[in-house]
Amino acid sequence: MARGRRALPTRVAAAVAIGALLVGAGVALLLRNTLTLRSSAATTIRDESYLLRVARVESLVVDVETGLRGDVITGRSLFLQPLHRADAQLPSAIRQLEQSASASGRYQAQIRALIAAVSAYTSRYVPGVLALVAQNPGAARSYSVTLEGKREVDAIRRLTGSVELMLSNGDAARQRNAHATADTSVDEAIAALIALTLLTVALGTYLGHLALSRERAREQSEETSRTLQESILPATLPTIPGCELAVRFVPSAGPVSGDFYDAFRVAPDTWALVIGDVCGKGAPAAAATAMARWTLRSSLGQGATPAESLRLLNEVMLGHSENHRFVTALCLTVALGPDRAVVEMACAGHPPAILVPAAGDPFPVAAHGDLLGVFAPIRLEPAELELQPGESLVVYTDGVTDQGAEARRSPDDVLRDQVGHGAEQLASTLEKLAQRPVGRHRDDVAIMAIRFLGAEPTGRETVPAATSAP
Repeated sequence: MARGRRALPTRVAAAVAIGALLVGAGVALLLRNTLTLRSSAATTIRDESYLLRVARVESLVVDVETGLRGDVITGRSLFLQPLHRADAQLPSAIRQLEQSASASGRYQAQIRALIAAVSAYTSRYVPGVLALVAQNPGAARSYSVTLEGKREVDAIRRLTGSVELMLSNGDAARQRNAHATADTSVDEAIAALIALTLLTVALGTYLGHLALSRERAREQSEETSRTLQESILPATLPTIPGCELAVRFVPSAGPVSGDFYDAFRVAPDTWALVIGDVCGKGAPAAAATAMARWTLRSSLGQGATPAESLRLLNEVMLGHSENHRFVTALCLTVALGPDRAVVEMACAGHPPAILVPAAGDPFPVAAHGDLLGVFAPIRLEPAELELQPGESLVVYTDGVTDQGAEARRSPDDVLRDQVGHGAEQLASTLEKLAQRPVGRHRDDVAIMAIRFLGAEPTGRETVPAATSAP
């Protein structure tokens, strides 16, 4: 019995020691996990600053291109003001971006490539175009000069998009690790000491609440995107008598798109087709896209010509100039006859329509004009043509031709192999061209093809709009 009494303090001391070790282990584990979460939060804050500085450089480059393009098209030095402001702010923005890259120690190669691309654009292309404006304004407005600038700006935006995506993925990974760490903290705290359970449960409950709130926000964002997308694209397409009509729409990997299309009756034997592209993405761009689509639908439906409708949309866009958005668009009307279809067409800064004859080589239709939402008034060169039975028109947005730097065939070249085929085959051919290289792209793709077969009785049926998955 005495031995048992003497052993009791030893057991108690051992239990206390074990308890103390468990408490110490639990506190140490909790402290370690807390420090991990704090470090993750600090890294997230630094990356947010990093991300903002990347976006700032991209925004300034877009301002330079906007000012340059305004000076080129109008010849008015007033449009150079945003260029000069952006050019003055770029050195500071680049220094800050270099500081963020150096402090983070990540994506430095991508940042060097981005800075090199920006430097080449501002030191070579921009001064070259300004000099060309002074010497030969017509040459400065040429398609090749404009395309070169667009490609350089698009290359810069692809680089910024790549860094933004990597930073976003890193933040997502840290969020996942934070959730895993919190869950582990709960298990370890319960195993170490029951007394720590309440605190651990409180922490787990809080983190669960954060996760639930984030999931609800994600679902709300997806629902908003779906609603916005439905507002800028028709749910159905009309059946046009004596014609085949095909549509392809491939949204990009980013937020809700700015591409739109429409087809509708404007008179008993006359139909309108519209396709366009609003700069930018997300809710503001979607609102501008919906406004553009319904403005064109309303004006064409009231008897306005394609050119008159585009001029009206330009006035509307200028009236909302606080949005700082521009639009490219192509409108056409098709008046059906027994053996021909008369097409009136106007194009505002948009890729030209392609005429696919029943026999022979496809070629772009010579309808040109200024983009919308920038200048007043705009210059438009409309076109009129006739479609014979078996002939087609194909229109598309620049997502078809701007998906990567690799050399590819032009749209009219690939359509040469499809002469004599139906509208569905023509649309599918351009869709395949847009999806090279394979994978998700940052730009949206919209394609419409109409083929004239010959007159039929006027119909009013509609069919679902064709949309391809990204």
